[in-house]
Parts: sequence; structure tokens; C-alpha cells
Amino acid sequence: MPRLPRRFSLFALIPALALASACADHVTIVGDVIPGTYTATSFRLTKDGEPTIDVLAKGGSLTITVAPDLNLTGLLSLPAGVVTPDAATAAMAGVLVVKADGTYRFDQPVQSFIKDLTWQQFTDAFVTTTKMSGVQFQITLRK
Repeated sequence: MPRLPRRFSLFALIPALALASACADHVTIVGDVIPGTYTATSFRLTKDGEPTIDVLAKGGSLTITVAPDLNLTGLLSLPAGVVTPDAATAAMAGVLVVKADGTYRFDQPVQSFIKDLTWQQFTDAFVTTTKMSGVQFQITLRK
């Protein structure tokens, strides 16, 4: 196979470099915006030695709204028999706290397990897979 002249191969790169530099002027990276309303799309509890409970399938729900100042509102609703014998609700008022390790905590005055969970933030979602007191919590909140 004949070898192409070196000059020709350099000229072939010029259009590719021009296209790459033109595209670079139009690329912007936008950080994720945390404030918004998050609703549980997955909410499972597994007590040691027991089958997993799908809280949403049983009629439970969790919604948390994060304001621009990181204050929280929302509602946790648990059907009877999931955590306590009776159905329960709890206000999700509080503040979103960024921990030193980059994870998040919903700091709330109300006594609920939600404030004790460690959350990771992804694009338009908060996720926890925290285990405490013999219960594995797997919750996904999405905008």
C-alpha cells in the first residue's frame, strides 16, 4: 500500500480540528439544581429475617420539597403495619444539610426515621440505602 505524503495527512486533520474547536464554543456544563419537589419512586424496607416491604405498593408515600434556601416541606405517609401497627403521617419540615463527606441529611424536628438516613444526591434524585436498627431502607426520591 502506498504511503501518503505527510503533508496530506496534516491537511486532513484541519477540518476535524476546526469542527472540534467550533463545537467547544457551544458546550456548557450546568450543575444540578437541588431545589424542587421530590417524590418517592421506590420505597422499600427490609427487616432482618423478614421479606421486603414495598411501602408504595401498600399505599405509602413520601414527598419532600427543597426550597432554594434548603428549607424542607413535605409529607411521609405510612400504611398500617409497615413501621407501626397503625397508619402514620409525619411532616417533612426541616432543612437539607450537606455532611462533611458529601452526603446529605434531612434535618427535621419531627421524630421519624427519615432524618436518620444518609442520602446521596444524583441528577434530580436523592437515594438512600441505609441500614439501621436491623432495617434496610432503600428509597429513591425523584423530581
